[in-house]
Amino acid sequence: MIRLFSRPFDGLATRVAGTLTIAMLPIGAIAIAQAVEISREEARRKETVLLTATAEAAIGEALAIASARGAASTLTAEIIRRGGSATADCSAMFESVVRENLQFSFAGYASAGGKIVCGSSALGQDIREGVVYKAMEVDKKPTVVANRKGIIGGHSVIVVAAPVFVGTKYQGFVAISVPHTRIHKIIGGTPSDRPLDIVTFNAAGAVLSSDAGQDALSRELPAGRSLSSLISMHQYAFSGHTQAGEKRTFAVVPIFPGVAYALGSWNADPTMGWARLSTVVFPALMLIVGLVVAFTTVNRTVIRRISRLKTNMSEFALSRRIEPITRKRQLPREFREIDTVWVKLAEKLVRDEAELEEMVRQKNVLLKEVHHRVKNNLQLIASIVNLKFRRATSDEARRSLSEVRMRVSSIATVHQALYTNNFTGKVRADELLAEVIDATITAGSSGVGEIQVSQSYDRILLYPDQAVPFLLLASEAVTNALKYIGRPAEGPPMLSVTLSDPGGGHAEFRVFNSVGVPLLPPAQVQGSGLGRSLIAGFSKQIGGEVQTVQTDEAYDFCLTFTPAPFDPEIQPITLNDIDGDQ
Repeated sequence: MIRLFSRPFDGLATRVAGTLTIAMLPIGAIAIAQAVEISREEARRKETVLLTATAEAAIGEALAIASARGAASTLTAEIIRRGGSATADCSAMFESVVRENLQFSFAGYASAGGKIVCGSSALGQDIREGVVYKAMEVDKKPTVVANRKGIIGGHSVIVVAAPVFVGTKYQGFVAISVPHTRIHKIIGGTPSDRPLDIVTFNAAGAVLSSDAGQDALSRELPAGRSLSSLISMHQYAFSGHTQAGEKRTFAVVPIFPGVAYALGSWNADPTMGWARLSTVVFPALMLIVGLVVAFTTVNRTVIRRISRLKTNMSEFALSRRIEPITRKRQLPREFREIDTVWVKLAEKLVRDEAELEEMVRQKNVLLKEVHHRVKNNLQLIASIVNLKFRRATSDEARRSLSEVRMRVSSIATVHQALYTNNFTGKVRADELLAEVIDATITAGSSGVGEIQVSQSYDRILLYPDQAVPFLLLASEAVTNALKYIGRPAEGPPMLSVTLSDPGGGHAEFRVFNSVGVPLLPPAQVQGSGLGRSLIAGFSKQIGGEVQTVQTDEAYDFCLTFTPAPFDPEIQPITLNDIDGDQ
């Protein structure tokens, strides 16, 4: 599973891209940090612009309220100087203030009981139901309120009120009304760069004025926030939705901290989201473009060349055909050098292989020639023994010479099988054994009569230094079996030769022959012990173990051995005399 997931990351291009990514991360981080800082600076600049524009848009309300507050302070001081009572020329003083300030529609002094005792108009009028009186009853301090329908004039006005205290006793308050229509005249219309709406409100969160009008005001205010929650000693801006669901940017500016504030509403800047997104998008695009360029470059200049070189090497491994990369001038110098070195290496390898093959061929020729000469010499010896056999007069001499001739012929058969074999390293012991056993049975069964022979050989590979003594042992074992084979009480005489691979790295050679009525005359089966001596010596040389089982009906010979590696220090055969053969 780990290899399955790791394979896509094993490629050179992927690793180069990963390394480049790590190398570019600091640059990308710096770029993002700079972009974020620029974005913040731009946001601060735009916030400053919005706040400034909001303050400028509310200048009319600010001037009107400031003028009314100044006049109210002056009149309050004068009333206090007069002891808080209405004198004969009190109303004239208020009338003079209204005449001199065209934006004022009313100026007057109301008693603590809620009656106008001195003013520019409406003397004696009860104003206890008015918003100003109620506000002053709750909190006896300077305040600014709005009244959509003033008690005195019936117009929508902003009222600036200041309490009158003589000593510590509350006597009433001075009120000055500024009609909303006169505030608009003061600011001289609506410029194109003004906010969509300007709302002024007092410290209690009550609306003083609004460009949208009182009917549409509720839909223009920020959703989820009250005006009183927006009050702050500092100006600020924030983004949100109106209660109508429109995306807006709002700016809050204190007109008179603790008294009146302005709320500007602007269409949300569509570039603000892109500005925030661009802080990540552009560095990411830079990284992606860099990775694509790096991946493409590595693929075109490295991977493709390596793939071509790999193809050439694979072709050489399969067919030994050397094909240098064409158009080398287009290759980087390093690849030209690699290709040159590779071609030289391949050419040298081909030459070395040719030389090695020639050496092996010569060695095989010499080895086959050795086996051939040994076989010829053994046949010559067999011929000489055969001549001696023909001239021998005693039965003992003829029997001994016959055994020698048969064994020499068996050894010659082994060497003939070796030099006709195509293998020069390990040899197929099963194939060689079949040839040797067939020749041995053909030579040893003459005059014996019909024998039922069965052979079975598994594939066994042996080095020649172990194969030669094994084949000689097999030939001797089969020769002994043919010598002592007998006809059982039922059925024909039987000979079984098998070579099997039972597993575990072992091999098993078995010769099974029937016993009973001898097929050869007693003079020919008289044992001298030579066969058993040869078998014991050969089995010791190949590191095998011989086991024999004899019953009244059969004789079973079994050799178990382990195919051994090549041993150049193999010891010569040592033969010991053993009485009897089988």
